[in-house]
Amino acid sequence: MRILVNYETKLNNVDKKMGVHEVKYKNVTGRIEQKENTFDVELIGDEDEVVIVLRLIWELAFLYDGYFYKPERYVVDGKESDVKNLYFLSYYISGKSWREAASTLAGSDKDFSESRLLEYEQFRNKGRKCGKLLKTLINSFFYLHSDGYERININHRLSLFLNMCDGLVSNVCGDSKNTGAKITKVLKENLDIKLVKEGSELLGIPKSKMYDALTNERHEIDHYIMKDGSITEYVMKATGEAQNHINLYFVYVIELALRIAFLRQIGYVCSEELKEYALNEIYDWIILQCDFASECKNNHNKFRQELKKQGIYMR
Repeated sequence: MRILVNYETKLNNVDKKMGVHEVKYKNVTGRIEQKENTFDVELIGDEDEVVIVLRLIWELAFLYDGYFYKPERYVVDGKESDVKNLYFLSYYISGKSWREAASTLAGSDKDFSESRLLEYEQFRNKGRKCGKLLKTLINSFFYLHSDGYERININHRLSLFLNMCDGLVSNVCGDSKNTGAKITKVLKENLDIKLVKEGSELLGIPKSKMYDALTNERHEIDHYIMKDGSITEYVMKATGEAQNHINLYFVYVIELALRIAFLRQIGYVCSEELKEYALNEIYDWIILQCDFASECKNNHNKFRQELKKQGIYMR
């Protein structure tokens, strides 16, 4: 079987564009090429194995860039096929909000080598048979980004991401009953926690109370037991635009930390520069949305902030 899939992607600048990448995994060979706003995959091999390798590449590209690329053309053995046949599961259609907000963690250094694909396949498929629930966790992570989840209550989404922090640490490091410690571990090991806390404080949650607020939120939403100092309590006390952005801020922050953590588990180390840029984007977003006085971090957002002060708004 020989397939060609042309994906449409967000615009890639020269520094973040991957060149041609040869593929050799299992008994499948092929090539990948990323251009300005396309990602092309050509694979040759047994039908079942080709499908497996395509899904691994598509999912790994998600972890690198934060959304599922959209297939525009699908060719099987020289014949045009409906791209709908590629949506093996509904999570392969990313929601518009995630696609717009996504920042790359790999840029031009995306790795689809045989060893990286193997590491990813082994990690994402650890299920009940080997005493782990990582397969369920990874699938849930993808579903939370899907178009179908766009309409799900934001508190519920935040709770699910917090549960994933709990689940990741339990499955990788061993179970413990300290939920707060596991949430803290995922955030501290993967992000600049000082900046995360600065964003929290801008939104009205003291730096010293941030971890407690997240832990209490997880218990409150999951167990329907009211907790003092939960994220929801701070939302209820907040005023102006901050009230509408507290939950979303933490959804984006925790999602980013998890994505970095998953990549670390398969041996891929994100550059500090790209991690900083991605977190800055979230921090800058709340500043621009809530009209906070703090200065944006990334240059293009500093420009937007200056224009906004002059009454000029950019989309």
